[in-house]
Amino acid sequence: MPRLAVSLAALLAAGAVRAADPGVDAAKSYRIVTDESTKAARVGEHGKLVLVIEPTVPKIHVNAEAPLKIKLEAPAGLKLEKSELGHKDAVKPGADAPRFEVPFTAVAPGKQEARAAMKFYICSDTWCVQQARDVAIPVDVK
Repeated sequence: MPRLAVSLAALLAAGAVRAADPGVDAAKSYRIVTDESTKAARVGEHGKLVLVIEPTVPKIHVNAEAPLKIKLEAPAGLKLEKSELGHKDAVKPGADAPRFEVPFTAVAPGKQEARAAMKFYICSDTWCVQQARDVAIPVDVK
């Protein structure tokens, strides 16, 4: 019987650790918002890709001191002004919810899709966890 009690205690403890896993909490505590990106443009027109790392729960923020890197790729139909971003490229560097705006020129018609590979640290008062997210932003060029 003591073995059973020890085994049950170990299983319960493992479950408690998983329930309080900072990695799980971090992944659920923010969202990547691209809603303000240009959705359609004509060939020759300018637009912008907008990426916001937006905390969804109180006391969560993007760590302004830890590395943040965004690599952007776009098909030939979109010419991006920049292909790599960091903290300094945020509209307001150091913000808890950094916003990035990347101008582009539409150069060829068709359904285009820019992609962003993002790496950053999301933090609370008790944990700080690296995140890696890939985001697609569609643009219809006419």
